[in-house]
Amino acid sequence: MASKEIRHTEINEICNAAELLRLAQEVQHSQQPTVLTQDGEELVEVRPAKSANAASKRRVKGKPTYADDPLWSIIGIAADPTDKVHDVSSNTDEYLAQAYEDRHL
Repeated sequence: MASKEIRHTEINEICNAAELLRLAQEVQHSQQPTVLTQDGEELVEVRPAKSANAASKRRVKGKPTYADDPLWSIIGIAADPTDKVHDVSSNTDEYLAQAYEDRHL
């Protein structure tokens, strides 16, 4: 079978869940789609799912952070029970600005 050729399977050949599972495993193994037909009419195309590796190759957006990034100074800011700061999530920009100022004064 040519690598680009789409295989056709008559849906009447799939009698039970075991046959459907076998077809799914075959599509996954061959990485080739299969068209299910009924009485010569194409009903659905079964394609292999994208692998986890393909998902992990997505482009990462944003800029990298470095060890001296002011962002790191707010991590754990509310973890100290003696600290009166408990509004970090609602004032993130203010705290980031303060952290940036502290590093650049």
